[in-house]
Amino acid sequence: MDDPRKSTMRKLSRFGMAHRIDARMIRGKVLLWPFSDKYLTVGDKIIAEKYGLCVIETSWKRIEDRYSQKPGNMRKLPLILPVNPVNFGRPGLLSSVEAIASSLYIMGENSHADSVLSKFPWAHTFYETNVELLKAYSTCNSDEEIVSVQAEFF
Repeated sequence: MDDPRKSTMRKLSRFGMAHRIDARMIRGKVLLWPFSDKYLTVGDKIIAEKYGLCVIETSWKRIEDRYSQKPGNMRKLPLILPVNPVNFGRPGLLSSVEAIASSLYIMGENSHADSVLSKFPWAHTFYETNVELLKAYSTCNSDEEIVSVQAEFF
């Protein structure tokens, strides 16, 4: 079972910056799903603004076992370096808040991403570590472009 003390989304919820929803309410929203066939791009901003952005708060190591329904507009994030204390430096193993902030940066919502990250002491390190990468991803309009940027950095 996941440790609730390490839940970044619970912390955001306490600050009124996120809220829990029932799985049936995910339809239409951009759902960050690590096994999606499509990457998140700046083009997903239109859907996210209209319907919302979701992340399932659980370890992505066990997400496929726990959730068989996959509603919504599923998107995976390209490789990004986490700086959270649990998975520091292990590409792709982001905390939920790092995933949300990365999504916001990629979709051009930098001030919202900064606001979300501001509640965590390692936020400045996350941004410093990934700023060039996130800027590059934010210019991509297709999966092919994302893969190209990913290959350049990794």
